[in-house]
Amino acid sequence: MTPSKISLEEVREFEFVNGFLTRYEVKVDADNGYLEYRVRGDFIKTFDFSKYPFKTHTLTVELEHKRLNASCLIFKADQTSSIDKEVNVAGWEIEGFEAAVTEHSYGGEVYSRFVFSIKLRRPILSSFVKSILPVIVITTISLLTFFISPQNFGQRIGLGVTTLMSATTFHLALLSSIPPIGYLTFADRMMLSIYTIFLYNLSVSVYIMRLVDAKKNEEAQKFNKKALKLLAALIIALAIIQLII
Repeated sequence: MTPSKISLEEVREFEFVNGFLTRYEVKVDADNGYLEYRVRGDFIKTFDFSKYPFKTHTLTVELEHKRLNASCLIFKADQTSSIDKEVNVAGWEIEGFEAAVTEHSYGGEVYSRFVFSIKLRRPILSSFVKSILPVIVITTISLLTFFISPQNFGQRIGLGVTTLMSATTFHLALLSSIPPIGYLTFADRMMLSIYTIFLYNLSVSVYIMRLVDAKKNEEAQKFNKKALKLLAALIIALAIIQLII
């Protein structure tokens, strides 16, 4: 349908397909066929948390005409569209925005859909310091058990158990900031690797305790050195698995 065949009243019959308006103002210039809307509303978007805590999200505002399909009306993105330079989202960095037009099918009918999107991401340094660095410190403290004499196996096991509980608590706190999801995030996969290291550490400490109880102190010393070398290989293997997944 040509612009001359579409009245302003017909143009106004659009809807936001991913949100609910709470307030809007309309400015009409009938002489020039111009409509201006100032809109406030609540918009819905499904987010992907697979890279959490290094999150990147795209916020969108999507609209379609209520009655006119793509054979009658096709939206066109204004290349001069922009966002205010003072716009900010607390705790996030704005990477950019895009105005585009797509098509959406409802059975046999296809409608033109206008999509305005803003890309957000968490600051990398902030995400690392708040979400990764603490668990690295906890794990490093736990691994100090390899430098404690095998004869002091009580302190070794105590340190391993205490740091394991701290890591578990941190894991739960880390996941509390996102909604329940049915797949593993980067944080989950990282913590599974950390738990593997803790299990290895505690297993070594328990075996050393058995050797010391059996009065095999020299063998316990040798086993501790071998276990420390194997630990480096284990950490490298877990890091490679993280990169592959």
